[in-house]
Amino acid sequence: MKINNAMRNNNRNIWSRRLAFQAIYSWSINECEIDELQSIFREDENYNKSDNKYFEEIVTGVVNNIITIDDEISKTSEIDIKNINFVELSIIRCFIFELNGTKEIPKEILLAESVKLASKFGGQDSYKFINAFLDNFVKNDTNENN
Repeated sequence: MKINNAMRNNNRNIWSRRLAFQAIYSWSINECEIDELQSIFREDENYNKSDNKYFEEIVTGVVNNIITIDDEISKTSEIDIKNINFVELSIIRCFIFELNGTKEIPKEILLAESVKLASKFGGQDSYKFINAFLDNFVKNDTNENN
């Protein structure tokens, strides 16, 4: 099978999303300036696999819109945002920014990749929580926009 540009770009987006989630997780634990945060991840061995501009867009977008994003999480979640672990919270924050900020990526792809991140980096049942939360968020977001 030949790899075409669409496949290559999708893979770069996956790496961008993964690194952005890791950066937001780091920022959630120890807030710092966006430039400092991004420069740390530029040193990551997987940075060259990502779409660097998209990585920076997600990180900057989440950090600059954190109050609005966290407000949306609080409205959707039955769990107090303070009780959501940082891995899951970081995945959700990135998802909400991407869903609202990058309309060209289908929500089904964002949802599937968020669940994969939760499976890889979260606890045993993180993927179930992420899947249920994001599915509910998308349904509520769709209802509000109709």
